[in-house]
Amino acid sequence: MRILYLTWGEVPRLSSVYGGQAVQMVSAFQRQETVESAQLLAGYPIIHSGLVREKWRYKQQLTAISERLGAENFTTRRIPVPPVGVHPKKWQLPSFTMGQHRFLAKKIRKCRADVIQCRSYVATHLALETRARFGLTCRVVFDARSLMPEEGAISGRWDHNDANFAFWKQREANILASADLSLAVSQPMQDRFDKLGARRSALIHLNVDIGALDEKRIADTSRVKAGAPVVAYCGYLAENTWHSPTNLWEAFNSFLSHCPGARLLVITKSSHKMLRESLKAQGMAEMLKVITFTSAPSPAETVSLLQDADLSIFSYRTPANSFEKEMAEPVFATKSAEYLCAGLPMIVNNFCGGARDYAIDRDAGVGYDVEALLSAQDVETLMRQACDRVRISHTARADFSIDQNAKRLASLFHDLSPRTPDSMNYGDNAR
Repeated sequence: MRILYLTWGEVPRLSSVYGGQAVQMVSAFQRQETVESAQLLAGYPIIHSGLVREKWRYKQQLTAISERLGAENFTTRRIPVPPVGVHPKKWQLPSFTMGQHRFLAKKIRKCRADVIQCRSYVATHLALETRARFGLTCRVVFDARSLMPEEGAISGRWDHNDANFAFWKQREANILASADLSLAVSQPMQDRFDKLGARRSALIHLNVDIGALDEKRIADTSRVKAGAPVVAYCGYLAENTWHSPTNLWEAFNSFLSHCPGARLLVITKSSHKMLRESLKAQGMAEMLKVITFTSAPSPAETVSLLQDADLSIFSYRTPANSFEKEMAEPVFATKSAEYLCAGLPMIVNNFCGGARDYAIDRDAGVGYDVEALLSAQDVETLMRQACDRVRISHTARADFSIDQNAKRLASLFHDLSPRTPDSMNYGDNAR
């Protein structure tokens, strides 16, 4: 089996989520006995964030990817599009695909791809159009990663009542009906895709390349037994974003009310000064005595810091309306997988259904209501789970293992039915 992994609109980097989710997955495919070849094709904007921040040094990222996968297995395509990532508006989408179908068809034929795994709505849209126009028989896999139409509305790219949102919801329906397989990162996301008419769906958890873990550090229960657990949060923090500082302070303060000896470790590149001011503005300045702010220059350093914690918080934000609640239900962020691989039971905002369900189903955390917050029983459960970190870590490392996910995907791809040219129609764009 020959696999082509397609990204379109994202800036390729080895030292980023792209590296951990896309590059590492292609590398893992290459290690599978059933995979003859696996290649990465990355289409990205001519002007992008890497050029702005790193200038000529950005090329080092491309070199690193090429060295990891092999030069013959990594192809880039500069595309004349605005740097909007994978969230183009309706009028911008043609610039992502214009003149690209023939190029992609040629690449598919050259590498004789049996399966194209498409990371994002945009990549899948391009692949399905190309397959329809050129009568190709490769299977197309929709790897959504998130609910892009809703994500665009939440992030301010468009409003959920405007034409852009309606356009992408229609594209979503066409993609789910036409793709041979749609991948979800959480059970609520898979349920949603099935409800929307997916031809076939599968749950594949996020990949986490967490590296070597120190079992002795994970097995250390001394802080928990002393009533002084360290609760960790890692990632970006700012009001009016996905992760609200206020939600974090309130969740930890609730835990602290039942466990006065607890401490909070905040690992973030967000402004520490801003976060301290946020605490003071919320009337929680006293909590500064039990909070440590730090940052990590690399994912490996983040993992090292997490191993010296006992619990974790996924506080997210409070949805403002029913639309935002619906958007939050499938959420399962990369940080959730990182926490769990380090064996940290999660304190999960109940609105984040994907992370909540995983934690509860595996006895690896509790869900909490953003109004009622944590009960004494919740904290008791968390402290019990924090004494069982080795089990939590082993389970998570199996679920989020890149090699295991590659093996699962290769098996799913192998079982996909062959396609014929007359079954390639895709929405109203088929030729």
